[in-house]
Amino acid sequence: AQARVMVVDDDPQILMALRNLLNPWGMKLHTLDNPLKFWETIEAASPDLLILDVEMPYHSGIELCQAVRNNRFWAGLPVLFLTAHTDVETMKQVFAVGADDFVSKPIVGPELVTRILNRLERSRLLRNLTRTDALTGVANYRYSSQELNQLLAKAQYQSQPLCFALLKLDCLKQINLQYGHALGEQVLSRFGELLRQSFHSEDVIARWGGSEFVVGMYGMNHSEGKQRLCELLNILRQEQFRTPNHRQVQVVFSAGIVEYPRDGEDLQTLYQAADAWALQAKASGGDHVLSIELQSSSLQTSVSSQ
Repeated sequence: AQARVMVVDDDPQILMALRNLLNPWGMKLHTLDNPLKFWETIEAASPDLLILDVEMPYHSGIELCQAVRNNRFWAGLPVLFLTAHTDVETMKQVFAVGADDFVSKPIVGPELVTRILNRLERSRLLRNLTRTDALTGVANYRYSSQELNQLLAKAQYQSQPLCFALLKLDCLKQINLQYGHALGEQVLSRFGELLRQSFHSEDVIARWGGSEFVVGMYGMNHSEGKQRLCELLNILRQEQFRTPNHRQVQVVFSAGIVEYPRDGEDLQTLYQAADAWALQAKASGGDHVLSIELQSSSLQTSVSSQ
């Protein structure tokens, strides 16, 4: 995926130079020359790395870095400083507020690119270790809960819808008992791959239990989200898994989908609503998506089972 880098500097020449320097490396650069717009920009850009100038009007880079480290959503974001001052006192301040690295001005292009690439790679490795379910390659419960809450806050701030889906593989327990855990792990690994292929990079995809997965789709209305789930279910139906005795096994899922803020305004409420629909879908035979749709002035249950 394309690395997203956000740069905050009040000097337009520096911003232009960085754009020319980093664009050839395939990085998506977000520049900001007014620190007063910092929070709305970082929410929109969702950067993988933040570059700050030490001295700026209104808010210094030191103050912004300190605020980032005190924010529970952004505390782990790698921060690199640009500074024309390399005296001991400035360096103490920079690292005291949680900077990961610094580059002195005037900027030496190869040095800055190398430091950025190294920091992005270290961040990626650490992120994979602490945020990802090793078997499926999707996010784990702890990290995805933070990401989903962040998406909900963003949806509230920007008055956008958000779809939350809960998916339960229908036959995983039976596969494990009848054919062994090796086949069950193969099913989980492949399903994780299909999930990553079926949703956007900004969506939150996670494994929350043995056979339970969740998906948060920002800016998507109920009907669009349900259509995506039905498409995924059709794709999964085409998959065939070979048992140790060379039989072919088909895997499907039951799912419930709800929409913020219509069906709930916090993660727990949305989960409970989606779980109720997923359980109902499974109890009625599985292999479909259940939800509620508002049609005219009445509530109607809508079942998707393409």
